[in-house]
Formats: sequence, structure tokens, C-alpha cells
Amino acid sequence: MMIVALLLHLAAIPAMGMYLLFAVPAEGMRHVWKRLPLFIVLWLTLSLLSVIHVIGHLLDELLFFRYRRVVIREPVFILGIPRSGTTYLQRLLGNDDRFTTLATWEALLAPSISERYVYRTLGRLLQPVENAVIAVRRKLFRAMDDIHRIRLQEPEEDFLLLLPLMACLLVAFACPRAGHFWRLAWFDMKLPAWYRRTVLIFYARCLQKHLFYHGEELRILSKNPSFTSLVQSLLDNFPGARIIACTRPPAEVLPSQLSSLRPVMSFLGSGKLSPQIQNTMIGLLHHYYSQLLKYSRDKRVYFLPMAMLQSDLPNAVTSLFAFLAMPKSAASLEAVARAREGGKHTSSHRYTLAEFSLTEAIIEDRFQHVWSALYAATSKENTPA
Repeated sequence: MMIVALLLHLAAIPAMGMYLLFAVPAEGMRHVWKRLPLFIVLWLTLSLLSVIHVIGHLLDELLFFRYRRVVIREPVFILGIPRSGTTYLQRLLGNDDRFTTLATWEALLAPSISERYVYRTLGRLLQPVENAVIAVRRKLFRAMDDIHRIRLQEPEEDFLLLLPLMACLLVAFACPRAGHFWRLAWFDMKLPAWYRRTVLIFYARCLQKHLFYHGEELRILSKNPSFTSLVQSLLDNFPGARIIACTRPPAEVLPSQLSSLRPVMSFLGSGKLSPQIQNTMIGLLHHYYSQLLKYSRDKRVYFLPMAMLQSDLPNAVTSLFAFLAMPKSAASLEAVARAREGGKHTSSHRYTLAEFSLTEAIIEDRFQHVWSALYAATSKENTPA
């Protein structure tokens, strides 16, 4: 199946080009001048990365074939509702050196072991220009900092590994009319079995390579809200997996999630959400709540409300480590202490329901049933919403 995955890498190059080409006018003809050159650059960059990744993975089979013997022991997957504290939790738990999580550069630029050694060598050679690179990076990602901080060396969502397989939901915002990418949000329900299996095997191989490179004794810590659509696949393909499902009331999630897409849409065109994307996102979020409800009694899934992270962090961490069957470490206790000393974080990310023609009544009408059922089923671990 790994060979099939690498063939998909190559087959995805022309397919991605076609998706992007047909998506150029999706923001209206007056934005074509911006989207056409941007999409050409995106396609060329992704195509080059795909070819490099294929070479890297093939080299791994020759030089580091022992990575296949690495056992992924009880991986931890943080998922759930977007904008519910998943990033904060990943970075908090990531302070514990018993965990390992992929950094942005590893997921996007170096999924193979071979690539990592090459980039590590290049990094040493390019040390003198590091400050210039940091300045450029900060300028590129400044608009996202109040919404989702992105740094090459910091932990990131490892669904970026799946970009070459066209299995990363991010592409849907560039190609809003391409049904394939939206169907990823219904991964366990709407995608062919062979494709699901190929994606999961490839993902597992990448995690094995990560452990081979960083240390086989470590425990994988992965954070991907979009993996809420893969819960059954994750449980089936990773024996001993533990899932932390973060939750938050829909009335808080919807405006936060929709407004968080502004920098993405500005980068891609008008900076505005089309009614199609907004309605699709609302349906997607409703589906995520429904998916979590299915696993509300599963002992392998721990439900953690954002309110508990904000108001009772020490007890939240204590309960999490008990669920993971791990004693709390000095590093985790220190991280909690630093978080408490820093006080409650106040984000400068501002938004209102009215910006998206939404009201609390509209949200309640759409989400009340599923949210009430989920809250009631997991209330033993919740704080009042």
C-alpha cells in the first residue's frame, strides 16, 4: 500500500493542477488576476514537494528500512471541535518529553527520514542567514498569529502530511466547488475503502518514520480537529490509541471558526466567505458534533470542554494523565504552573455573529439537539457551559 500511496503522490500532481485551474474564477472574475498566478505558484510548489517526497520515501526504503519495525505505542490524538483549545492543549502536553509531535517543517517539508537529514544539514550550512529567514517568516504569518500561530519549528497539525495525497481539508478553501476535498470532512462515511486504507497506511508509515528519527520510546501526540471525521479509522488502525475530544458550545465556535478563515480567504482572493463556504462550514461543524456524540460512551475517548481548560487547568491535566495512564511529569506540572502565573489569555481575535448574518436563535435551532445530547452524555467530565 505504500507503493500505492507514492503513486498517488505522482497522480495527484496533474489532478491538483486541474482542481486549482477550475477554481481560479471561484472568487469572481475580478480576483482572477490574483488567483491565477498564486495558484500557479502553489501548484508548482506542491508538485515539486511531491516529487521530492517520493524520492525521500524511496530512499527511506533503501537506507532506513528498519523504520517499518517501529511500533506506534498508544498514540494520543487531540481532535474535536475547531476553536476549542486543541492547539493550546497540544503545546501544553508537548512540554512533556515523553511525547513527540510533528513540527510544521517536518509535516510540510520533510515527511521522510531522508529529507530530515538533508534539511538538518542545510540548516547548519545556512545558519548565518537564519535571522533573515525568521524575519520573512514572521511577515508572512503575522496575520494569522492572533488566530493560529504558525512557526516552522513549532508543533502543527500533521494532516499536512496528507497534502500530496489530496487528503488534506485545507485545499477545500482554495477549491470550494471540488466535492472531493469537502468529502474529507466525512472521511469514514463518504470516501472509498481503498482510499481510506491507503491514507491511513501512509499516515502510519510517516508516524513510524517520525519515531525512528526522534526516538522509538516516545509516544505520538497528534492534534487535528479535522481528524474528527476519522475517529473510527484511527481506533481501527492504531491499537491502543487514545483520543482527546475538545468541545465548546456552538454559539461560541461558529463565529470564531468563520472569522478565523478571513486571513486564508484574503490570501486566496477577496477576503470574504462566500455563502457556499459558510453554509458548508456550518454543516461540517454540525457533523463534527454528531460524530463526537457517537463516541460519547467510548472509554478510549476523553471529552474535554474548553471551559475546563480555562477555569480548572490543574484538574484538567490531572484527569488527562489519568486517562492516558501516565504519571504527571515535572515538565507538565511546570507548564501548568507557568500557564496559571500567566493568567487567562485574552486573544485580540475579534468577531460577532452579526458579521455572518447569524443569531443565537439560528444557531440554537440548528445545533441545540446535537449539542444538548453531547453535553448530557459527557457532563460527568464537563464544567457548566
